Amino acid sequence: MKRYGIGIIGLGVMGREMAELLDAHPRFQVVAGFDPQRPQVTFPLLGGAAAVVADSRVEAVYTATPPGYHEEIVRLAAAAKKPILCEKPLSSTIPSARHCCALVAAAGIPAAVNFSYAARDVAVRLTQVVKSGKIGTPQSVHLHVRFGSWPRGWQSGAGAWLAQPAEGGFTREVISHFVFLANRLFGSGKIISCDIERGAAGTETKLVATIQYSAIRFTIDAGIGGKRDDDNRFTVKGRTGEISIVDWSGLDYAGDAGPSLPPTSQLDALADMLDGKPHQLATFAEGLAVAELIEALLAAG
Repeated sequence: MKRYGIGIIGLGVMGREMAELLDAHPRFQVVAGFDPQRPQVTFPLLGGAAAVVADSRVEAVYTATPPGYHEEIVRLAAAAKKPILCEKPLSSTIPSARHCCALVAAAGIPAAVNFSYAARDVAVRLTQVVKSGKIGTPQSVHLHVRFGSWPRGWQSGAGAWLAQPAEGGFTREVISHFVFLANRLFGSGKIISCDIERGAAGTETKLVATIQYSAIRFTIDAGIGGKRDDDNRFTVKGRTGEISIVDWSGLDYAGDAGPSLPPTSQLDALADMLDGKPHQLATFAEGLAVAELIEALLAAG
């Protein structure tokens, strides 16, 4: 089967981690990258984002830059007619996110946003349980999140932007994954209430919110003050049972949630997208819908 050459723009914590995952997958090879910090990597570093996109070895682009740069990279990929996987959030502002959607639509290129619960094992299995009716008609959804600090300890080298209100904060970086999953499960949502407390840097230290979907409410209780880097639980309660995702990769369910998916399921879906096959990765339209809710939460609190 074809092995795709990938160019990576942005080689912070996420970019380097993705590079390792891509190179370990039989369908991908990282062939070029760019980051102004020029980290130690095993593939050639080029002089800029435009050089990576233009490189003939690069058949698809992955960007893990701060979100304020996403539109520029989407524009480059669209002009070069090269598929793109964009790290979430789609962009740092709604007008920019909308423009990203318009760019990929006009170019007709495959494009996805890297929400981890698009094709990941626990989310796919939770979705199957909820959609099958095994827990009965859904009654509510709740997300509980606590961070030891923000940014989290492992993100200390990721860049100061994570702690700044223009692009960072845990609502964009973490809550957005669960909003994506709620949207995929229940459609579009509307904010009913939102209370935010912010620290000296301007980013949130506490967020308590309610989002109304057509038949259920999604409540969020997130904040700094936990004993671990990241402690989270996403629970869908039905009339006859409940199912939870715990700490990103654990599934808490008393019944049969079906067979586990391979750890590579997210990248397998990327290969399907590049092959022109149906896939479960988040579309740019889904990324825009999440961004609209997230930015509305931040504006309301």
